[in-house]
Amino acid sequence: MYVEHRRLSDRAKALLTLLFAALACFYILSAGGCDFGRGEVVKETSEPHFLRGQEELRRGNISEALSAFLKVSEKRRDAPESHFELGRIYLEHMDDPNTAIYHFKKYLELKPNSQSSPMVRQMIETAQKKFAASLPESPFENNIRRIELEEILQKLQKENLELKQKLAAAVAAIDRLEATQNVRVQSSAPRSARAENVQPRDSIPPASANSSEPDRQSAPSVRRDIPSSYTVQAGDTLSSISRKIYGTPNRWRDIFTANRDRLATASSLKPGQVLKIPRTR
Repeated sequence: MYVEHRRLSDRAKALLTLLFAALACFYILSAGGCDFGRGEVVKETSEPHFLRGQEELRRGNISEALSAFLKVSEKRRDAPESHFELGRIYLEHMDDPNTAIYHFKKYLELKPNSQSSPMVRQMIETAQKKFAASLPESPFENNIRRIELEEILQKLQKENLELKQKLAAAVAAIDRLEATQNVRVQSSAPRSARAENVQPRDSIPPASANSSEPDRQSAPSVRRDIPSSYTVQAGDTLSSISRKIYGTPNRWRDIFTANRDRLATASSLKPGQVLKIPRTR
């Protein structure tokens, strides 16, 4: 009975030993490969499938190279170089930036501090931009549309500059025109005042005996109660205001001079406007 129990115990130990050996070999296979003939760990770059993938890539056989590198990445957990080559194939040949990003990130997980890491990170950014450009709502859906938008923007900027220049020229022209009009109003106002002062022949009063005296003696005398201000009414002119205040239209210029701070021109009167009335010349 004791002998039989001992035999069973030895068998169990043997089975456990085989199980541990199988597990150890499986780990070696998944981690780095295993050469059963020599019991040595095979480097990734020495894997037959990796070497075949490189050869097919040099020949331009993209599908065969892709298949070979995929076999290495499926067989081994530590296959950074295969992931790198897979990322390049998906990005440059398969037009699949999303899958390329996956393999580039797997490379960085396995070799984060390698000399090629900065280049791999840059390739990830390139793949991300390419993926974003493939989205339907991407602003850079195609280069032709982007070029058209840039041309339209440049045209609008040029037109905006031309409009600013034209606006500045128009403002300058208006300023010159206003200055010219002010000069003309001042020079032509006496003639218009004299025109308003002309009376019909039948309304001229008979000449007095002293008709040879100067006009100032025959003109109505200035009233002594001259107001200091006057509110403009509809239809008023400086000449008519002068007639109301002084009894003669000829003193419109005195009113205009006293109100230069309120009147741009002699004809710019507005109803309700309050004018200063000079009491003396």
